[in-house]
Amino acid sequence: MRIASVQMEIVDGDPSTNRRTLAGFLDSDPGSDLYLAPELWTSGYVQSQWAALAKEDSPVSLKWMADEARRRGVWIGGSLIAANTDGSLANRFVLFDRSGVQVCQYDKAHLFRPLQEDLFLRAGDRMPPVLEVEGLRLAPAICYDLRFPEMFRRLALQGVDVFLVSSEWPFPRQHALRVMAEARAIENQAFVVLANRIGKDEKSNDFCGGSGIFG
Repeated sequence: MRIASVQMEIVDGDPSTNRRTLAGFLDSDPGSDLYLAPELWTSGYVQSQWAALAKEDSPVSLKWMADEARRRGVWIGGSLIAANTDGSLANRFVLFDRSGVQVCQYDKAHLFRPLQEDLFLRAGDRMPPVLEVEGLRLAPAICYDLRFPEMFRRLALQGVDVFLVSSEWPFPRQHALRVMAEARAIENQAFVVLANRIGKDEKSNDFCGGSGIFG
């Protein structure tokens, strides 16, 4: 399986532009089997808009992911803002298979307080699922989850071959991002596929990229 990590700039609060950006990456590398987008790739950290985006746009973006996966015959994953049935919000990783069926849902368990996730989102209370994908066992994670090796170890003991990590990791902690991606791969003898945002958000947070596949 050929996996592409999509390192993209995100226009905060502008899902339609971000969908076009991701589509451009899919067009530019048509030979991959699975494409991994960054954390909150449709919206970025526009906390004041999250509730409206979850209601009005996330269903549109989910349908777009399903349609693109089916049309191109590929797997597409990443995280976006989602609304729970009780009205709370989640930072949710989803993965669509080649036929456009959503096969994965994981809500970020470890919320990042410096970006106020804990004030706006409900943390996931379940372990990430382990997925059988064309001969590989895959499991998702989201950004700050990388700092919690226990979660990755529990998944590794279930035979995970590849961790898919969508991220919006900023420059001040760039070194930590690389070290922890390498560590999670080495200590679990699994691959870590990291897709991290680049560019600045509306609050001038600068995101460091550094995406890649760690063995």
